Amino acid sequence: MASTLKTKDLDFVILKFHENFVISELKDGVLLEQKKLNRLIKICTDFYKEKRFIYISKRINNYNVNPVVYLNLKEVKNLGGIAIVCSHNNCFSTASFEKNFSKIPFEVFLDFEEAVKWAEDLLKK
Repeated sequence: MASTLKTKDLDFVILKFHENFVISELKDGVLLEQKKLNRLIKICTDFYKEKRFIYISKRINNYNVNPVVYLNLKEVKNLGGIAIVCSHNNCFSTASFEKNFSKIPFEVFLDFEEAVKWAEDLLKK
């Protein structure tokens, strides 16, 4: 995997920017709701400008996502898709439920390298 180009440590998330994707690790106890998502979108679009990218979420901490935040992500023109990488089965079930709210490509993985490969393949389309 290519090296990290930039790391941003916010109060609720750590973002690691790569050439074609950003890896996020939300912090323990966070509730990801629209206000926080809007901050994430702004930071990512400021970094990638018009370039298409994939958002990869490494779910290693215990936090919650309001699934309705996924409904309007198709408005983010250069967001090519979302990959969720789970470290346990409960996460997998929750992320699979969240997938129903997304109108952009959204996949759930147990293996990080598989998520990266999916992201790279998706960007080639």
